[in-house]
Amino acid sequence: MNEIVEKAMTKPVTRRVLLIGDTTLDPVARMLERSADLPLVQANAAPFGQIYQILLNPEHPAWMDRPDVVVVWTAPHLTLPSVAKLLRFEFSSATAVYDQAMLEVDEFADAVLQAASQGVLVYVPAWILPAYERWVQILSWRQGFGLANLIAKADLRLAERFASQQNVVLLDTQYWQASLGRPAFDPRMFAVAKILYSNALLERAASEIKSAIRGSLGQTRKVIVCDLDNTLWGGVVGDDGIENLKLGAPDPVGECYQAFQQALKGFRSRGILLAIASKNDEKLALSVIDKHPAMVLRRGDFVAWKIDWEDKAGNLLQLAKELNLGLDSFVFLDDSPQERDRVRQALPEVYVPELPPSVSEYSAFLTSLNCFEVPALEKEDFERTQMYQAEKSRNEVRNSNGDLEGWLRSLQIEVRAAPLCRESLPRATQLLNKTNQFNLSLRRLDEKSFWDWAQESRHSAYTFNVSDRFGDSGLVGLASFSVTGTEARIVDFVMSCRVMGKKVEEALLGYTIGRAQAAGATRILAEPADGPRNAPAKQFFANKLPAGVLASVDAASVKIPTEISLRAES
Repeated sequence: MNEIVEKAMTKPVTRRVLLIGDTTLDPVARMLERSADLPLVQANAAPFGQIYQILLNPEHPAWMDRPDVVVVWTAPHLTLPSVAKLLRFEFSSATAVYDQAMLEVDEFADAVLQAASQGVLVYVPAWILPAYERWVQILSWRQGFGLANLIAKADLRLAERFASQQNVVLLDTQYWQASLGRPAFDPRMFAVAKILYSNALLERAASEIKSAIRGSLGQTRKVIVCDLDNTLWGGVVGDDGIENLKLGAPDPVGECYQAFQQALKGFRSRGILLAIASKNDEKLALSVIDKHPAMVLRRGDFVAWKIDWEDKAGNLLQLAKELNLGLDSFVFLDDSPQERDRVRQALPEVYVPELPPSVSEYSAFLTSLNCFEVPALEKEDFERTQMYQAEKSRNEVRNSNGDLEGWLRSLQIEVRAAPLCRESLPRATQLLNKTNQFNLSLRRLDEKSFWDWAQESRHSAYTFNVSDRFGDSGLVGLASFSVTGTEARIVDFVMSCRVMGKKVEEALLGYTIGRAQAAGATRILAEPADGPRNAPAKQFFANKLPAGVLASVDAASVKIPTEISLRAES
């Protein structure tokens, strides 16, 4: 993917998207452009039916606008001749058809990978048959013979071919089609415009493509804040009592609330933070969470809560401050239309979806939200809730200790610095792309581009793991610099908000400057990007490098704080 540097502008940065397909994709281009959801998109649909001509020729006019994202959406029976033969039973040997089909899949994958080598992000919707095609159901999945079996093998072959290519992503087209309440094929559209898919499916495709782009850019939601009464359980605990709440079997409604909690638990397990905002008696509400036998979510599943009688918009502000996250990271779920409207009006950055009218739909509705896309899941994602809970414990100790230096010493913070390596690359790239608040340059790179950049002789990149007596925060820091003669420019300086305010940033900067000096630099430069959310990074560097530059004499004053133990690893 091209290097992307976010800038604060009067209007948001627009991403250029090229659509390549074997059917008319102009409607998808219009839908992508019309959608007000970020990121804004300028889309161009290439002439259909020219898949290989475009993918294999970087001089083709379709590439003229230098797209950031390319979507290659094809139908298997149009792109793979062998699939068409099997579909119409035009073969003498199914085995020969299978063998030939795999060669055709490889040919297609080679073309996609060649296009990806131009540095663009490529999305490939997985192969499915149009909804109107029905094969012999008893035979469709038969090994070595069936049509569904062959298409599944073809998709798995693509997944294998693209596995090591970080800027090529296979999308779940089967979900697009299965999620529709309306048909995925419109015979009138096909007759008039030869469009294989219905308008409803094209709208779903546009929405999911934009969601994937958001996830690749790190523009994902990180926190789900839930109400309690008639949201996590049925009934009002203050009126009905714990024993009369609808939650769990044998009550069908109670089972629906339990299923909703199970879905939330799944989000928590993959790194989405859960919090509570409820107008309730805190002691009574927490007793339900702690003691009700049908509760799936327990106190340890939530990183924070505001359970009182205060305004929920104000409580969401408090939660954002407590978690050190922007409001645009939040999703608010509440059964009350009045509360939803209040939060929407007061805090437009918070995403407040309309819950379905029936709790029986809550679970499916939650899992259908497309605002939580991420390009990868790392160890830190699976442990995120525990990390935030440990941070809460640290803050509680801090509040009981008015001496900042004494509190920092009591944490026993250890920073482990190491050169960027293959093992740390996925998490480092994730940090680079997801971090917005403490991010010097706001540049976004895929793994291959970042690795290739870091391997150049003038460039150096380091990762930082942070731990203390409350636990291991994992890989939460990244720094890189480029040296020209005796001058070093800090290119990336990225740190998770979880470790801000503990002088960790000073330790990282001191180490980075030391490495730059060891590389021969006597002058250090840093130029913070003017992004809308990276004020912490801008302020930090304004204090440390007031003019954006440190001379050799100044650089000596930027040292690793004595309260922090820093250990360099080879």
